[in-house]
Amino acid sequence: MSINNINYKSKAAYNAIFHKNRCKIEEDIDLFTEERLDKCVGIFLTDNNESMPVFAPIAPCEKIISRKISMETGDHSGARIVLTRDNFGHRATGLGGAGATMCEAIDIVAGSLTSAKERKTGNTQSRANFAEDGARLYLTERGDINAYFATAKSDTAKVAADSKMKSGIGLKSDHTLIIGRERVRILAGVSKYDGGERLATGEPSANGVIEIGGTNQSSHQPAVLGDNLMKYLDEINEAISDLSKRITDLEMDLVEYKFSMAVHQHQGAGVGAIVTFPDPISAAPEFLQSVAPLINKTTGTVLKEYNQVIKKFKAFGLPEIGIGGAKDKKILSETVFLGE
Repeated sequence: MSINNINYKSKAAYNAIFHKNRCKIEEDIDLFTEERLDKCVGIFLTDNNESMPVFAPIAPCEKIISRKISMETGDHSGARIVLTRDNFGHRATGLGGAGATMCEAIDIVAGSLTSAKERKTGNTQSRANFAEDGARLYLTERGDINAYFATAKSDTAKVAADSKMKSGIGLKSDHTLIIGRERVRILAGVSKYDGGERLATGEPSANGVIEIGGTNQSSHQPAVLGDNLMKYLDEINEAISDLSKRITDLEMDLVEYKFSMAVHQHQGAGVGAIVTFPDPISAAPEFLQSVAPLINKTTGTVLKEYNQVIKKFKAFGLPEIGIGGAKDKKILSETVFLGE
């Protein structure tokens, strides 16, 4: 059988729950590899002679499950699972390296040193390298997970939780994909177990915090609660509309007042009953000239006062409408923080 007769590039057979070609492709591969196994080097998941870094030296407490054994040294190579004590590199690192107890750890790695600048082969010994290994899932009973993955410490008070002496799970790769067919939940905090929970340090947990940002970001801001923000913006919009209406009414009152003053008549001075009133021809220009400045002055005063109120909101908050206050109306989250 020729390799050209095998539709091995077809993605349809494995991108569907059922496909008629799936079994046929596997049968053709079996026939081809039986006939030409000596010529199959890596293709169709046959073995190859790839030289990869080896996991060494191995500590006495460690148990390793690896895909391959190096032909050069006889050591473990390829994808691996290491049952160990807390460490993140050479045997003197972590709590395990310091001789501590209660620090069991599991390190699952695919691609030892694959992110290194130069290609490494079986002549290279390497233990855990959290910077240059391709993909990793690390679990520790106690350690310092943030330090091991070299993430920046946040300067934001509510986010600056320390991971020292606490259990941790670190997941790292070039692209990390999490899919829930129905739902994906990201939660922080203790669960509702009878009797409550505590941390691996024995201390009670602080308020749960979810931090979303870059590994080098040290400053974070609380996420905005969308529904509460919309309610607050509606209230602000109503307040602005009401203020605009009040300004319009005030302007109309001023116009009416000025017009009344322009046509006002009164008892004049002198002998006898003398009635005087402004001359409309001379009063009209004065009236028109005075209306605009008065309106602008009044409008400016009102807007200035409004801006002062806004500045006060920003500086001190306003608990009665939910900024840093009421639980059901607050705008800023106390759980989710976003990196700047």
